[in-house]
Amino acid sequence: MSSSVRITEIVDKVPVSNFQRRAIAICLALAFADGFNVLSIGYAIPSLADSYGVAAADFSIVVMAALIGEILSNLLIAPLADRYGRKRIMGLGIVVFGLAAIPSFFASSIVALAACRFVAGIGIGAAVPNGFALGNEYSPTRLKATTVTVLSSGTAVGGLVVGLIASRLVPLHGGEALLLVAGAIPLVILVATWRWLPESIEYLAKSGHSAKVAAILDEIEVGTTHSADTEYLLPFQPAGARVAALFANGRAAVTVLIWSMMFFALFGSYFVLSWLATILTGNGVEEGTALLATSLATLGGIVGALALGVAMDRSRFGVAAAILGPIATIASVSLLAWNLTVGASSIAVGALCFTLGFGAIGLAAALTSVAAQAYPTSVRATGIGWAFGVSRMGGLVAPALGGALLAANMASSMVLLLSAIPAAIAGILVGWCARTLRRATASGVSAAIEPSRPGDLLSG
Repeated sequence: MSSSVRITEIVDKVPVSNFQRRAIAICLALAFADGFNVLSIGYAIPSLADSYGVAAADFSIVVMAALIGEILSNLLIAPLADRYGRKRIMGLGIVVFGLAAIPSFFASSIVALAACRFVAGIGIGAAVPNGFALGNEYSPTRLKATTVTVLSSGTAVGGLVVGLIASRLVPLHGGEALLLVAGAIPLVILVATWRWLPESIEYLAKSGHSAKVAAILDEIEVGTTHSADTEYLLPFQPAGARVAALFANGRAAVTVLIWSMMFFALFGSYFVLSWLATILTGNGVEEGTALLATSLATLGGIVGALALGVAMDRSRFGVAAAILGPIATIASVSLLAWNLTVGASSIAVGALCFTLGFGAIGLAAALTSVAAQAYPTSVRATGIGWAFGVSRMGGLVAPALGGALLAANMASSMVLLLSAIPAAIAGILVGWCARTLRRATASGVSAAIEPSRPGDLLSG
């Protein structure tokens, strides 16, 4: 009889290998490409509005088009990886992205630009959720929350880099030049990473590709040779990859909470950050300074994502530690609104934008780790894809609402203050989710957590 080995036990017991680091780094590059592309439009809007001869608020349709493409892809295409493999679906997303990203530079109207960004959103929406699923899979349980949060911060890093480029490029060459760079650089990254991207080891085991599983385990457990004749075991997997599986076996409450948390977290982030450069310039802040301050907000998001992820992994508060995000957001928007009213210095604006990003972007990134750990392999892409899709519905509504309020001549300080509302709701939901998970663990119900280690999501 052939021996049997549990894949998750091997990944958990051995030191993180170079193979795993490379896989996670590739997934991080995919997240970077997502952030670089998606956040570029926010930096380009003030210049494009002048170039097109329209109001900045008219670009709401462009922001919304990209998000609609991502949402549809998150919900309908990304989950197909549970059936056909992560690498195949991610490759499809890369091709679709390439067909639309660079042509954005040649768009001569808002409608044409919106169409290009819609198709690009479909491509990136297929690749990124599966990148998160893959990175989570190749991480040991003790580091899952931190790893997925690092991947989430990759989006913020992409936004930071495009912001730094925008602060130099846009004043000299306009928003159109930024769109060209924002299409080309992510495309190069996506294509380059494809060569070294591994397939999901758990998907391969589930599909009966034991030889490929053995080869990957040889890379993970260095110095040990695994056999293709070995039976490679996985944790209990619910049948199929249907959305209904996200609500089966006691997962319904946590699924709803994850969707709600991520919805309001991204709503609050997009509500203010999509228009932050526009709000700052509208209050007399010089364009280059406004773009730099927006980049500082993105940098704050990177720091916040990492800090909250580590806190969720290593503190006794677990998921509840993410409440620090809404607290920072509420304090920052209140102080920033007041400072803009009285004519704040550039240093004060930059510092407050940094803490705003720490709370708003950091929270949205950190909560992704909860979604990544909440589901077993057979429905992980479905779970993450739907969590991403639902959260991006918040990101879809928020820029439109912010644009409508600005178009209605609402004071920008009031728009900033309104962003505290979704942050407060997200904070309440984080506390509720932490309490629900704690009760599930105490009662022995682990349906919302990986079966092999039901307490990890709570205590790290």
